[in-house]
Formats: sequence, C-alpha cells, structure tokens
Amino acid sequence: MRFTHSLIASILAFCLIGLLFTPPLSAFIEREYTTREILDACTNIVFAEVKSVDKRRLRGIVTVKEDVKGKSHLKEIKMNFATGHYKRGTSPQKMVSLLESGMPIIVFYREHYGIDSMCFIDNTWFQMRAYRGGHAGSWWTFTHIDPMMSRTFDGKTEVFQKIVRDMLAGKMWVAAPENAIKVLVLTGNSTHPTWGQTPIYTNTATYEYQALRSTEKVGERPVAYEPIKKHTLPHLKEADILWIGYEEISSYGHYLLPSAAEKKIKAFVKNGGVVVVAGQDSSPKNPCGIGWLQGKLKGVESPPTQHFVVTKTGSSLFSTPNKIESGKIFVDDAWVDWGKRDEIFATTQENKELVVGARRYGKGVYIITSLRNDSQYTTTVNKALMENILHYAVSQLK
Repeated sequence: MRFTHSLIASILAFCLIGLLFTPPLSAFIEREYTTREILDACTNIVFAEVKSVDKRRLRGIVTVKEDVKGKSHLKEIKMNFATGHYKRGTSPQKMVSLLESGMPIIVFYREHYGIDSMCFIDNTWFQMRAYRGGHAGSWWTFTHIDPMMSRTFDGKTEVFQKIVRDMLAGKMWVAAPENAIKVLVLTGNSTHPTWGQTPIYTNTATYEYQALRSTEKVGERPVAYEPIKKHTLPHLKEADILWIGYEEISSYGHYLLPSAAEKKIKAFVKNGGVVVVAGQDSSPKNPCGIGWLQGKLKGVESPPTQHFVVTKTGSSLFSTPNKIESGKIFVDDAWVDWGKRDEIFATTQENKELVVGARRYGKGVYIITSLRNDSQYTTTVNKALMENILHYAVSQLK
C-alpha cells in the first residue's frame, strides 16, 4: 500500500527540463540527463553551421541547415557571447575560442515566453537565451559553458547528430555497444520524476530509473537502458531484460497491464528473456493481477518493512556485488502463495512473505521482488540490492 501521496505531479507537468535550461540560467546542471530526456523537453532542434565568429566583439552567427524537430522558421541565429558569466571553466573568451567558421552545431531549444536553449559543438555544451519580441532577428545571449553535460554526450558533433536523428526516428538503444545488455525499463506512470535544481517533468527519469542506470557494467559487458511509459511494451523483443518498475503492474489497487502486454511478457520469458518485477500495490479487495506471470502467485496488501530473512538459496544474491543486511532495504505490499518449484531468496521477517524470488519459465526467468521504490529516499536505500538483482538477472541470460 502506498503511503506517499503528492500533488507535485500536477505542478511538474508545467515545468520543462528547464532544458536543464533552468532558471536561474547561471546554474550548472546538477544531475545527469539522458539524450532522450533532452529530445522530449525541446519544442525545437536544429542542425546548424557556424557562419562567422567575431572574437574581438565576442559574437557569432550560425546558419540553420535543418529543422530536425519542430519548425523553427529561422535562417540564422545570432549569438552574443559577451553576456556570459566568468566562472571556473567558462567565460565569453573561452566560448568564442572554441568556434570556427564551418563547424557543425546542434541547437536544442524550448520556445515559450522566450527561448531557452542548450547548444552543442564538439565536446562542449553551452546555454543560450533569447527573449520575447521577434526571435528571428534578435540576439541570443550566452550564459555559460556547462561541463557537467558531458555526461550526456561527449564527442564529435556529426556523431551526435546521427544519434539525435536515430532517436527521433524511434530507434532504441542508439549508440549502445554491440555486446551491451539491453534493459527496457517500464517506469514513470505511478512514481514521480526526479528533482534537480528546479522541478523537472520528463515522463521518464524516475528515481528508480536513475538508480538502475548507475550500474553501467556487469562483468565485462556494458549495460544500456531505455525507459518506456507505454504498458503495451513496444520494443520488448529487442531487449534482454525487462525491468517492470514500482507500481507499474498495479497501483492503488488498480491493475495496469493490458492483455496484449501480458502475452508479450510471457512470450518474452519463454524465449529466454529475464523479467524483473519491482514492488506492486494491492488493496484488500483487489490483489495484484498475475496475468503477466506463468503460474500462480498472489500480491497482497501488507505493512511496509525493512527487515527480511535470507534463505540459503539467496545468500549469493544478497552478497554480490554488495552485501545487503536486514534493515537496509524498503519493501511494501508483498507476494504470497508461491509454488514449490519457485526459488525463494528472502522473505519478510514476521509474515514470511516474498521479498525476492525467481520463477523459471521456458528458457527464461521471472525475478519477483517487493521493493518499494516510490521516492528518492527509498530508492536510494534499495539501490545496492537493485544492482545485485541486475547482476543476477544478467547471469540468467542464455
């Protein structure tokens, strides 16, 4: 049962990623943003080319070559770098020194009362702003270079242009290494997005998703993540692992998976896929539905707890790569009535309800948990166990 109730989502819906373009614009980016978040946040994306640079007057002009998202109605963008801040790692002089005529550039922007933008040239992100009053001929003002955005992408502009184009075309796991483990994460329908320096509403970057992404490798293999909100689970066949996020199966006693998704999940596991289920939400009258699962199991309303008992079977899962002790995780509505052939890794201390277990089906496996990932705090506490579960999930791939 969920105890966290909030009206934040209704407010956040009116907030943009601030394109990270935050007020205050002088702020450096606080958390890592994915390329997909940036694409979703923009009203417009243009591919352009540096036309001219006046290094004495600290100005530059770029020519718009292509509208790749939205219609900008811009032929060129005039940039005034003299307005920028003098801080460690950024200054107007440093910015103009990076620009040369003919350089490709990407401009991500959000048009609302004015224009807030994040621009990218080779290995460098910087913020610009334009105010209301005819943006076609006005000067955009520079604020600062943002080195923290290199976590999103760091490389050549032409390479990033291809990534942006492929993502906008609907491709998934773009730029993932060939041997990457592909994880599809169903998230963002029942839990709130992360907070940065300002309220951010991205529809994808929940705390659970961010916690998962911190596991970048398992053994020698990189791990690539894609978030999705659609319960119809497009692209599932392309994934190796499906992580069904907190309350994505059932929330406030309401079952959320359509029958088509249930069939997809069963077929995915039968053919060798691994499904990880984070916590569900049940009510006394409405136990969590199990149409997505082969066999019987019952999701029940139960009190939240941090205490659990590890079985002999589960000792490895609770020690690799992190040692997880009772009292160091958060669980809520749990599972009962599992089958004799199920592998039980841990149960609650008092009621002996399932905390983590596995069920094999066909060539694949379901990993079922009662993790409560409903907030920044609970997810941060559960993060180490989530990493262990990912390591176990990868070990089960055929």
